[in-house]
Amino acid sequence: MPVDYQNDLLVITCASGRQASHVLPLVAGRWKRLRLVVNSESSQSRLKKAYPDAEVVRADLALYTETDKILNGAAAVFHVGPPFHPRETEMGYNMIDSATKYYKEGTLKHFVFTSVLNTQIRKMMNHDCKRYIEERLIESGIDYTFLQPTHFMDLMPLPLLLSQESPIYTCHWNPETTFSFIALRDLAEAVVRVLDEREKHFLAQYPIVSTAPLSYTEVGKILSKVIGKEVKIARTASFEESVESFLKLLFGNAPVDYITRDTTERMLLYYNEHRLAGNPNVLEWLIGRKATSYEEWAKLNVQEIQKQKQ
Repeated sequence: MPVDYQNDLLVITCASGRQASHVLPLVAGRWKRLRLVVNSESSQSRLKKAYPDAEVVRADLALYTETDKILNGAAAVFHVGPPFHPRETEMGYNMIDSATKYYKEGTLKHFVFTSVLNTQIRKMMNHDCKRYIEERLIESGIDYTFLQPTHFMDLMPLPLLLSQESPIYTCHWNPETTFSFIALRDLAEAVVRVLDEREKHFLAQYPIVSTAPLSYTEVGKILSKVIGKEVKIARTASFEESVESFLKLLFGNAPVDYITRDTTERMLLYYNEHRLAGNPNVLEWLIGRKATSYEEWAKLNVQEIQKQKQ
């Protein structure tokens, strides 16, 4: 059942988000039929301009009628749930229930779900909700693949640090807590490999990690070396300030649901005490090369930022 790039329809949810933004350049042009699912009118307009040959649709994944429409005719789906959304689990269930219908009809062949590293961590609501989605997908009978990425390197605001005379990164949790990081370029390559090779990755669960555990204090030293200026890692004064700052980073000044706030608070409390760590071996096997180190990621992105200024 090889991929038919001319006729197979690939559906990508959260198509304007960070993950899909790295995946789309790798699949556009090869997959002749793309259906990109977004939530806002502005995202729809932007993606229509960037990918004029793709079908770009707005949909509310919290409605089964909507997920049923977006999966109609799909051969494969790459599902990314909206992070910290209060109805993320429900959206995942709707996607799976709709996919099950088309899988039984013989249309849908593969459901690729971006989950999170260590869904076993129930104390963090953003991990636990994905555990429920994984369980639903396992029990659906659909041929699935779970990709379980860790902390994104790409959340580091390099342009801001480069613009500052004395760069400061404000950490929202204990800067000595260690994390394994993922470069989104590595994650995108893994997604494409799984989609391309299809059956080889049926029923697989892959932890997606680019680095060994690093603290933000160590990250600051790496960035200082790359940027050529000392990058200080500061800590917000209080837990309450950390929560507000993190929510503003994610949602700007938009109001947030109490569940989203609860999710954020629990995650920050967890990160104050516990690491999120993994091993890059699986990722390196999957993409067929060494994973991107934090220093390599920083150098590549600094070069790109400098090119854009020229």
